[in-house]
Amino acid sequence: MDRNGPRAAPVVCLGEALALVPDLTAGPRAATAAGAEVNVACGLAAAGVGVAWVGRLGADGFGAAVRAQLDERGVDTGGVQTDPSRPTGRYAKSAGIGAGGEPAPRMHYRRAGSAASAMGPGFLELEGVAQRLAAAPVVHVGGITAAVSDTCAAMMTALLTAPRPGRLVFDVNWREQMWPAGDPSPVLRLAELADVVLLGVDEARRVCGTDDPVALRRLLPAPELLVVKDGPRRALAITRAGEVVSRPALRVDVVEPVGAGDAFAAGLIAGLVRGEPLPRCLRRGHLGAAAVLTVPTDSAPPLPDALLEVTEREWSDLRVDGTGVREVSR
Repeated sequence: MDRNGPRAAPVVCLGEALALVPDLTAGPRAATAAGAEVNVACGLAAAGVGVAWVGRLGADGFGAAVRAQLDERGVDTGGVQTDPSRPTGRYAKSAGIGAGGEPAPRMHYRRAGSAASAMGPGFLELEGVAQRLAAAPVVHVGGITAAVSDTCAAMMTALLTAPRPGRLVFDVNWREQMWPAGDPSPVLRLAELADVVLLGVDEARRVCGTDDPVALRRLLPAPELLVVKDGPRRALAITRAGEVVSRPALRVDVVEPVGAGDAFAAGLIAGLVRGEPLPRCLRRGHLGAAAVLTVPTDSAPPLPDALLEVTEREWSDLRVDGTGVREVSR
C-alpha cells in the first residue's frame, strides 16, 4: 500500500492517538501506540483489513513512535498531520482491582493541549484526510474524540452530518471524567447520526438510561444497527426493524480489560466490511476482545478465524488464557 498516496483504505479510523508508557516519566523508546481509534486500526490491520488512521501527532519522539508502529503494523498513515508545537498525548496505567475482584487498572493521562486536541472541522478538509474519507466504505469514530476539546466536538458534528459514501461506525466510549457536566446528551446526539452504534451495557445504562433492546431502539431509531456489548456474557445486535441477534462471549482468564472494546469493534467492522452475516460479525468481535483481554497491552491480533466455524456447543467449551485457546470438559 502507498501510505502517502491518495488511494483510500477500506476503513478509516479517525481519532485521538496516545502513547502508552510504563509511567509518565518514561521516554519515547518505551512507548506503545494506543488510543481507541488507533487500537481499532491495529486490530483491523491484524485481521487483514486495509485500514487508515487519520489524526494529529506532535513533532516529538512519542509521535514518531506512534507513527512508526502503525506503519509497521500495516496501517496507512498518509492522512496523519504533524503539529510543530503541540505534544503527542500519552498515558500510563497502574494496577487496580474492580468491585468484583477483576483487574481494573487506573489510568493516568497527559493529553491537555495535545496535538489531537487541536483537531477541528478544518482537519476534515485536509487533502490527505478528505481523500480517504470521501471513498471509505466504513469510517470509525468514537465519543472520546468528541470529549477531547470543543474543536474536536465540532469536527465530530461536521463529520457525522456531512454526506458520506458508506457506513459510519460510532463507539459511544463514554468516559465520565472527560465530561465534567456529566451530561451524556452530546454523545447521544452524535450516536443518532451514525449508521452503526456500539456501546457497553454500563454505557447504555448511563448514557441512555436503559439497556433494554426495545427501549434503546426507541431512543436511537435512526442507526441501521445498535450493538450492545454485555461484558463476559454476550453481545447483541439490534436492527432497525427490531430484530435482536445475540452471540455469547468466550470464557477468558482476564489479564487486563483495557482495549477489549476496541478489539471487539475491530472484529465487528472486519465482518461488516466483508459482508458477513451478523452472527459471524459478533463472533469476530468476541475473537478480537478475547485476545486483548489476555495481554497487558491495548491491542493484539485476533484469535484464529477457524474458531468462527465451531458449533455453539464447541464455542461454549472453549476457554482463552495467555497460552491460547483450549477446550475444557463439562
